[in-house]
Amino acid sequence: MTASKDLTRKLENQATHLDYYPHWLDNLADGVVLQGAVFNGELRGAERVGKMLSFARSLYAFHFRLHGLRGDLFLEDYRSRIRGSEAYHPSGVEIYNFVVVYFNDAGETSQLVMNHRPQSAALLFSSLLSEHFGDAFDPSLFYSGDVSSHFLDRDLSRGLWPRSSR
Repeated sequence: MTASKDLTRKLENQATHLDYYPHWLDNLADGVVLQGAVFNGELRGAERVGKMLSFARSLYAFHFRLHGLRGDLFLEDYRSRIRGSEAYHPSGVEIYNFVVVYFNDAGETSQLVMNHRPQSAALLFSSLLSEHFGDAFDPSLFYSGDVSSHFLDRDLSRGLWPRSSR
């Protein structure tokens, strides 16, 4: 790698409120692939993936169960409240994520798989990304349906549903 490539790979840290900054963010391969429950499809390329992750991190307030290398993979398991979701739910919306980071032979981040849950929070998160990025990414990549509060008033992450009115 050349020094100029190294400089272009440094992401803008839009999440200055977070103490955690994983090293793999600044080591994205040219053809890195980002897949996740918040997308209808995937993102490819270091610039696009870096832009997405840099902003997406700014919506989080992490509470980790684990993060670090496990064999050849880097894993993260955390819960968070999505910043900016208070308009949909007064206390914000809780979201969980399990991330698997894969590396190529050069040690660069080559693929990221993100499993956000519960589904209602993942759809809300997707819509917040869509609002922020507008047309910078293909709009069909994001959820654009209803994210009203009646979908978010359940604690789906623990399997607790309110009693049915039926």
